[in-house]
Amino acid sequence: MSTSQLLALAEQVEALGFDAIWINEEHFQGSIIEVEGRRCHSPIALAAAILARTKRLRVGFSVLLLALHHPIRLAEEIATLDVLSDGRVDFGVSRGGNGRYLEAYGVPAENVNALFQDNLALIRRAWTEEKITIGESALSVEPKPMQHPHPPIFMGTYTDETAAWAAREGHSLILHGITSMANQRRLLKAYVEAGGDPAHAPFGRFVYVSETDESARKELWPTIEKLTTRLRGFGLFNRKGVVAEADLEPENFYRDMVIAGSPQTCARAFLALHDELGVTYVNALSAFFGFLPLPLLEKSLALLARETRPLVEAALQERSGT
Repeated sequence: MSTSQLLALAEQVEALGFDAIWINEEHFQGSIIEVEGRRCHSPIALAAAILARTKRLRVGFSVLLLALHHPIRLAEEIATLDVLSDGRVDFGVSRGGNGRYLEAYGVPAENVNALFQDNLALIRRAWTEEKITIGESALSVEPKPMQHPHPPIFMGTYTDETAAWAAREGHSLILHGITSMANQRRLLKAYVEAGGDPAHAPFGRFVYVSETDESARKELWPTIEKLTTRLRGFGLFNRKGVVAEADLEPENFYRDMVIAGSPQTCARAFLALHDELGVTYVNALSAFFGFLPLPLLEKSLALLARETRPLVEAALQERSGT
C-alpha cells in the first residue's frame, strides 16, 4: 500500500464512522524476511499526516517504544499533535525492550526497565506542570496538550505486573492483537483485579468480514499463510507472554487469533468478548500487518462498519433496555 493509499484509507475509515486508527512503531521490518507487508513509517510523522486529513478520527499509538525516545522531545511532539488536531491523540506507550532496536539506537538494555516509569512520569509532568526542574533550570515544556490533564495514556505490555501497575496509575491497558487469547485473558485479569476498567482497554484482534463464512476463509487464507510465515520468522514464540509456536500454525491462527466470517458471525464473536471479558472497544487489525490486499481490506471495513457494528450495537442496546 502506497502512502497516498494509506492516507486515503484513513479518510475512508473516518467516513465509515470508526472511532480511531492506531499506529505501531516498528523498525527494520524489511530486513527480516522480505519487504512485503507493512512499511515502517515514522509513527509521529504519519499521525500528523492522518490528523491533517481527518476532522473527527482519533489517532492512537499502539505503541510508541519509550526507550527509543527522549522524554522531553516526545512530550513536545505529542502535545503538538494534540494541539494541531484539537485533542484527537491517544498516547500508547511501552518499555520498548526489543534487542535489535536497542542495539541499533545505541540504548543500553539494562536502562530500559530502570528508566521507563521515571521517563513516563517526566512526560506527564511536562504536560501538566507550568515548569519542571531539569538540572539547575526551571523550564516550561511547550506546548501544553489540548486534552486535560493530558492525552489518554494506554499501556502496552506482556506482563501481569505492568498491567496491574497501569491500572493503579490510572492508565488504560492496550491489548495487542498479536497476543494469544490465553495471554489476553491473563493480562486483562491482572488489569481488572488492580482496579482497571475493561471497557477502557482496546482489545486487539485480527478481523476480516466478508459476505459469508465460506467467502471469508477463501479470501483471507492466502493472507493467513503469508502472515504466519512472517510471524514465525520473527520468533515471537520465543518471547514469554506473546504466543506459542503452535499459535502460528495457519489453522490454529485462523481459529484462535482471528475474528473472520459473515457480518453476523463477527458480531457474535464481538458480543462473546463483551460477555466474557467486558470488552467494549475492539481494536480491529484489519490490514493484517499490510498483507491483506487493499480491495479486500476496503470491503471488510465497509461490511464491518455498515453491517457488523449495527448488529453489535443493537444487541447491546436490547440487553440494556434502551
